[in-house]
Amino acid sequence: MSSTRIKIVESSILLFNNKGLANVRLQDIAEYNKISPGNLTYHFKTKKDLMDYIIYYMIRKLVEIEAKQKELLDHLSLYQIFKNHLIFLISYRFFFRDILEIINIVPNAKSVFRDVISGNEKFTKTYVNIIVENGFMKKEAYKDQYLTFAKNNWAIINSSLTKWEVSEDSKSKYSNTIKEIMGHHYPYLTKKGLDRYKQREKEITKQIAKDFKNL
Repeated sequence: MSSTRIKIVESSILLFNNKGLANVRLQDIAEYNKISPGNLTYHFKTKKDLMDYIIYYMIRKLVEIEAKQKELLDHLSLYQIFKNHLIFLISYRFFFRDILEIINIVPNAKSVFRDVISGNEKFTKTYVNIIVENGFMKKEAYKDQYLTFAKNNWAIINSSLTKWEVSEDSKSKYSNTIKEIMGHHYPYLTKKGLDRYKQREKEITKQIAKDFKNL
């Protein structure tokens, strides 16, 4: 992909994140990149063409992240897993926030959206099973308890996409979400899990402040 094409895609994602899909025209993207509208339409003739490629670009990034996440599971690096996932959502938050508008432009975005949610829930169940096997989380008290847990985990993240825009202080909104996700796990921890969490709590709090300082 040419450097101009990459620049258009990445700047479009930035503008969509900050202003919303409906409020950004191709002309706005051209002006932001200091190129002519003709140069922009040479690469992407319509907003649909641009959105098609952005979704493809996003999926490629997600595949890269998922490969890293599986490696982190071997070391039970849960904070790093949460951080990577949240940074991905921050980077493409317009897609999840504006999905109904996107589907009107690119109908197959619906299946991508479903796959991302389904993948998130499956991965959550996978790491929970590993943590349970290692004695850090309690076994299921009833069938599919952790399936519900996975769905609620996504609900926390999804609701944050709106909170970030309307009610959170800019200096703490992302770190607050990480803390909320970690807090969601707290009632399910065993004594062994609680001891590990308490041992690392201050370290993780400092790491959150550092990792999300400039986001």
